[in-house]
Amino acid sequence: MLYNSAASGIPIAPPVETRLVIGPNASLDARQAWLFMGLSASVGLGIGIWMALLGFWPVLPFAGLELAALGAAVYVSVRRNAYREVLVFEARQLRVEFGVIGRGAGTVIRLSRPLTRVLLEPGAHRHDPTRLTLSCGGQRVRIGACLTDAERGRLAARLKQLLTPAWSATPAGAGTGPAHELPLGE
Repeated sequence: MLYNSAASGIPIAPPVETRLVIGPNASLDARQAWLFMGLSASVGLGIGIWMALLGFWPVLPFAGLELAALGAAVYVSVRRNAYREVLVFEARQLRVEFGVIGRGAGTVIRLSRPLTRVLLEPGAHRHDPTRLTLSCGGQRVRIGACLTDAERGRLAARLKQLLTPAWSATPAGAGTGPAHELPLGE
C-alpha cells in the first residue's frame, strides 16, 4: 500500500461536496393549493347563496367565515412548504443554511466538520417529538424540525456517516477494539 500518493504520481481526487436538503413533505404545490381553495370557495359560496335564496340567510356569513379560515390555513401551509434547510459537507467544514425557496439563505452557520457531533435527543415529555441537534464547540444547531421521528432517526444515522473522517478505520458509532482495528500496512 502506498502511503504518499503525491510522491507516487497517483492523482488525488478532489473532495466530493455532499449536499442534503431538508424540507417539509408538501403534498400540494402553490398552484394546486390555490386551485383547491378556489374549488372549495365556489362550492361553499354556491351552497351559501342557494340557502340564502331559500330564506336561510344566516348560512351565508358562516360560509364566508369558514372559507376565510380555510384560506388562512392554505396560505400558511403554502408559506411553510417553501422552508428549507441545506447541509453542505465540505472538506473541513459543515455549512448549515436556513431559508425559504426564492429568497435564498436567511441564516448560514459554519461548523468544523471533524468536531461536529450529531445528537438525537428525546422530547421533554413522553409524546414530544425528538430533537436532532448538531453540536460543535459549545454551539448547538437544531435541524429537521419539519421531519417525523423516524425521518429524524434516519437523518441522524446518515449525518454520522457523512461526518466520519475518511481516514477512520471504523464507521461512526462502531465499537473500537482489537476486532475493529486494521493491522499496519493493510
